[in-house]
Amino acid sequence: MNLQEYYDTIMQLSHGIVVTLDLNGEIIHGNTRLEKLTGYSMKELAGKDWFETFVTRDEREDARREVFNKAKENRISKISGDIRTRGGSKIYIDWNIKQLTDSRSEVVSILCVGQDVTTHMQRQKGLLHERFTLIERNKELNCLFEISKLGGDLDLNLNETMDRIVQMMPSGFQRPEKTHIRLRIGNLSWETPGYRKTDNFLVEAVDAHRDIRGTITVAVEGPENGSRPVFIDDEKDLLMTAAQQIAIVVAKKEIKSAAKELEQQLRQADRLAKIGQFSAGVAHEINEPLSNILGYAQLALQTPELPEQVRMDLGMIVDSSLHAREIIKKLMFFSRQLPPQFIPTDLNETIAEALRITETAAKRNNIEVLCDFAADLPEVPADPQHIKQVIVNLAANAIQAMGYGGTLSIKTLSDENDAYIIVEDNGPGIPEAELKQIFNPFYTTKDVDKGTGLGLSVVLGIVKAHKGFIQVHSEPGEGTCFEIVLPYQQNNETDE
Repeated sequence: MNLQEYYDTIMQLSHGIVVTLDLNGEIIHGNTRLEKLTGYSMKELAGKDWFETFVTRDEREDARREVFNKAKENRISKISGDIRTRGGSKIYIDWNIKQLTDSRSEVVSILCVGQDVTTHMQRQKGLLHERFTLIERNKELNCLFEISKLGGDLDLNLNETMDRIVQMMPSGFQRPEKTHIRLRIGNLSWETPGYRKTDNFLVEAVDAHRDIRGTITVAVEGPENGSRPVFIDDEKDLLMTAAQQIAIVVAKKEIKSAAKELEQQLRQADRLAKIGQFSAGVAHEINEPLSNILGYAQLALQTPELPEQVRMDLGMIVDSSLHAREIIKKLMFFSRQLPPQFIPTDLNETIAEALRITETAAKRNNIEVLCDFAADLPEVPADPQHIKQVIVNLAANAIQAMGYGGTLSIKTLSDENDAYIIVEDNGPGIPEAELKQIFNPFYTTKDVDKGTGLGLSVVLGIVKAHKGFIQVHSEPGEGTCFEIVLPYQQNNETDE
């Protein structure tokens, strides 16, 4: 057996892949194991460039450089890599590389002996993938657990809860530092610092009580390489579950808020009922002696040749008694001791009569009163005296608010079912903090001798008794507008 036969026999008996390359990377020899793994015959491979045949284009130069650098070390060197078979499959191989020399110790070729480790690599990749999946699943479960905890914290309001959920959510995704979250519920919005919507994003609806209340958006900055998908399936499930959890939190907070508001309304109703009973008792107790005082004072004024000082004093008693009687009348309205007597009422005429009561005060304060009454306004089932009380209260408040100089506008309108009364002034307006309380009984910003705080609560009570409603619009420095709506038809239900 000559040397070539001996070399060829060793090549064929080797359990691994054996291949010899020349110094240009072209294939000189290869064994049958190489042929079986790659699908090429040695006749096809002989003289071909190894790297151009088996290595993908983007990895070709790096692989060539690594093999020749290792071969220069003049010892058996180890490298790992992969090759592509004739059918396009990827095979992972661990190589042992050694340069071969001739009798003059000059390098003539490179011997490469490799072992197919594809099965091992695939198993290792599978384990790494499972490990990655378990880590991501643990992050997602922890994220959902934190959302559940925040949703159950009754000490947090809706704004605090949603903000904490949004700031915590990136931790449930692959790359928290590159993940942006935005949550929108109605007109409210929460987002992570530096939020920006990228080309890679997911959006999920927040559906509470079968009603879409908002959306949650996850935007991720693109990875530096395509080794991992931007979103894995578990992250899509995380977003969907998080949206469901957030919807539950929104529903719970709304129910709690509604229950709290209802409790406050019940307490307010109870307080008003007690105040009403007390007011009615006080009004009845004071009304009779007050009527006597007023009657006797008016009789005394009729006495001839009264001294001027006495006449002035009696006049002040009459004026004060009349003022007190008006307060009692407001108390009677407030406590519902004067139920409305509905008759067909011409609102334009009723309003005009009411304005005559405030005419003197308007002139004294240089207030211009402008009336714009709808000519085709139908009659409304109402109590004229009560409607006058509404107009007098609103006009008196406007005149007093404007001080000296201003314009008071009263307008009536009609649509198919309702009549509208609009009372507007160009006074200083009402601050937002006070606007929320103006209809509360005994609430007033006036001096002690300027008002009782019952005027607007009486107005509200009268409008409600007529099955209507009242709205107020006001901006500081831009005046105030009251809009009253009265229905053209009354039902038989009582207003509680």
